[in-house]
Order: sequence, then C-alpha cells, then structure tokens
Amino acid sequence: MSFVGLLLLGVTQVKGVHFLFQNWSALGTAIPVMLVALFYHNIVPVVITQLEGDSRKIRQSIIIGSVIPLVMFLAWNAVILGSVSPEMIQGRTVFDPMQVLRAGGGGELLGVLVSIFSEFAIATSFIGFVYGLLDFFQDISATKQNKSASRLPLYSLVLLPPIGLGAINPSIFFTALDFAGTFSISILGGIIPALATWKQRQQLQHANQFVPGGKLTLILMIGIASGIILKEIFTV
Repeated sequence: MSFVGLLLLGVTQVKGVHFLFQNWSALGTAIPVMLVALFYHNIVPVVITQLEGDSRKIRQSIIIGSVIPLVMFLAWNAVILGSVSPEMIQGRTVFDPMQVLRAGGGGELLGVLVSIFSEFAIATSFIGFVYGLLDFFQDISATKQNKSASRLPLYSLVLLPPIGLGAINPSIFFTALDFAGTFSISILGGIIPALATWKQRQQLQHANQFVPGGKLTLILMIGIASGIILKEIFTV
C-alpha cells in the first residue's frame, strides 16, 4: 500500500524537465546495485520443484516474476528522480534524492511515504536473508529444527558479523553492495548459468531450451557479466 500511495502521490510531483539535470553518466556505476536488486536465481530450483518441471509454467513464472519487480523498480526510480528539482539540491555537496524527499522537499506526505516504503523494503529484505542464511547454516550443522534454543548460536552466526562490521565501518554496506553486484551476482547469475546451459546443450542435443537465442544469448550473458567485472577491476 505504501508503494502504491508513493506512486500515486509522487507522480503528481514528476516533471520531465527534472530528468534533464540528472547525472546520467553515473548510470554505469549503478549497474551492480541493479543486479543485486533484481537477483532471484537462488529460488529457481524451488520454482522448478513446485511446478513439477513443467517448462511452460516455469517459463511463465520466471518471465512474469521478473517483469513485475522490474516495473516496480523502474517506477520507483522514475518517481524519485522526477520529483527532485534543481532548487531542492542547491548548496548540497552530495546529491541524495531520497534524503531530499524524506526531508519534505517534495511535500510532507510524500516524504513520509518514502520513509515508510524504504523501511519496509529494508525490513523484508533483512528478514528474508536472515531466514535464508539460518536455514543454510542449519542444513550444514547438526542442529535440530524443533529446538528453538539450539538455534541461538545460528542466529548469532548470522547477525553478529554484519552488526560488528557495520559498527566498525558504517559505510561498508555501500562498498559490499557494489562488490557483491559486480563479482558475486555477475558470476553466480550471469557466467555460471550460461556456462552450465552451454555444457548441458552440448551433452543433451534434444534438451528443452528455456532461454531462446541459442549460443548467441549465452555469449551475450557471459560478455556482459565479464564486462561489468572488468570495468570494476580497472576502475578500482
């Protein structure tokens, strides 16, 4: 509801001229964050299992499930960037449109909705990662699932390291986000799946192809992911 309210209220603040003064040259540096935001590959095995290997349903679920968050992602950024005018950032050394809108630059109600949606986005992501890591560590340990007390060490293993690093270096999250998108997501979500698919198609000549375009699509995936990695290496 906060997202819908944000769009409905924010779209009244959007003006096309606001997009003209944005620093679009910085778009390339935002690609790693985009990769992290839209990464879903770890749930593909679950989708395949739940849909019992039905290729048509699997393809539909992946396409629809990718389009919906992509549209939300683009709409969110369009509203935020289109709501910030040049007058709002005069005298600011760092351009943070979120901070500007939270402070009431686009109206008090819009600032409240931006804050609410941002907090919920962080909370839901946090909960999902905590439970995912908890299950991971539980699977590789001898902890019983029905004993809540025995899971406390696992919670400590999941929560204490990031809390400690965050306390030592509060800005480490942004650096970690950048490196995770550049290296981890590019490799796990781009290069490895493309290579695995290439190998499978060589071994199984009549395998069902979920990704159209043949080898050209796989080459593009590997090339784009490798380009992102190389760009980060040479700019560090």
